[in-house]
Amino acid sequence: MKLWAGVLGAVGALSGFVLRPALTEPTEKPWVVMIGGNTQGYLSPCGCTKPMAGGIRRRTQAVRALTEAARTVYLDSGSFVGDRGRQDELKAQTMAQALGKTQISAVNLTRLDANLGPGNLSTLEDLSGGRIISGSIEPISSVLVAPSVAAGPFVIGGLSSAPEAVAEPLGAQSVPLEEGARRLLASAGPRPAVVLFDGDESAARMLALQHPLLKLIIYRSESDPPLIPIRVGRTLLVTPGEHGKHLIRLSFFKGQFPSYSAIKLGPEFADDPSTDRIYRAYLRRVDDEELLARVPRDPGPRFSGNDRCGSCHAKALAVWKTSAHFRALNTLEADGHGRDPDCVSCHVTGFNVTTGFRSRMATPHLTDVGCESCHGAGENHSVSPLTVKLPTVGGESCASCHTVSQSPTFDFLTYWRKISH
Repeated sequence: MKLWAGVLGAVGALSGFVLRPALTEPTEKPWVVMIGGNTQGYLSPCGCTKPMAGGIRRRTQAVRALTEAARTVYLDSGSFVGDRGRQDELKAQTMAQALGKTQISAVNLTRLDANLGPGNLSTLEDLSGGRIISGSIEPISSVLVAPSVAAGPFVIGGLSSAPEAVAEPLGAQSVPLEEGARRLLASAGPRPAVVLFDGDESAARMLALQHPLLKLIIYRSESDPPLIPIRVGRTLLVTPGEHGKHLIRLSFFKGQFPSYSAIKLGPEFADDPSTDRIYRAYLRRVDDEELLARVPRDPGPRFSGNDRCGSCHAKALAVWKTSAHFRALNTLEADGHGRDPDCVSCHVTGFNVTTGFRSRMATPHLTDVGCESCHGAGENHSVSPLTVKLPTVGGESCASCHTVSQSPTFDFLTYWRKISH
């Protein structure tokens, strides 16, 4: 009894919430279910607000630390990427390789990952150790993806609220959600059925109402996981949240989930060395393929650079040189992201136009977040300052980088006091 109480206490301390059914003396150890996913391309912590959360390196370390000596089922809800470009292909491969090394039990095939096409999916399936599943498509010869898999005491299936969106990029026939759930329950028999679900909370609630024998549904969310899990009848609904920032830890004992923890992947979790090597290899591929130079750019006006601005606005230039904006690119380069298109755009000036930042060597005057990042390209103003005026800017100029996701505590008036000029 002391062992079981210790497990509950340790898990409950992480989230402040423990479900406490009446328990008898356990005759065997409980299972631990670890759940991550919805990474959407955020392989590393990202944002302007510290401490930043997430990243596959911390995630691996956290899974190992939180499951040491435990019987574990490790699940990923899918959505490795958020788009379908070349960098997304590299990200998906990196994610699959990292999960394969951690002996993932199952990964759901979502519509976002299916958009990468059958060739990429075959590669991801190999790198993950054959753990990608989908009950939303009929079997096809080009991709060996099973509808479900047995792991621990469970049978785990992968489903989508939009099966047509999963099937179409793969040239496959879709399986309606109702039919996919029915097949999963039939294959599970008396064993608990778990759904990795490419659908939001509303769709997950409906699925639980329609199929009350489902034991656990892991749904997609664009916000942090709730502090308390959702129950619909006897079905538990949980989510790892957005951008791979959290893990969910459940214990399973005698047919029930007696504890739940939503664990934020903050800096208290060190980077796992083996996953760090995989991640560094990804960054080298991004650099070797010169993806930064291949980013599409629109035509734009000419920039003058900070020194030209400072020739008339000396006080403003002095304030800028004491700000974090002055060192914006250095912070990326220190972590190996100085050539990463995902990151560079918010750390330099004019990245999205042909006249803006290209590289430190080609456009040294446009490194970091400079005057023209907010005020707009100023070459014409610097030539004719009395006739060409730059517009007055406010909080809207910050919004493209200081997003809710990347800078959740951002408040324009608070931040403006730091750089007022």
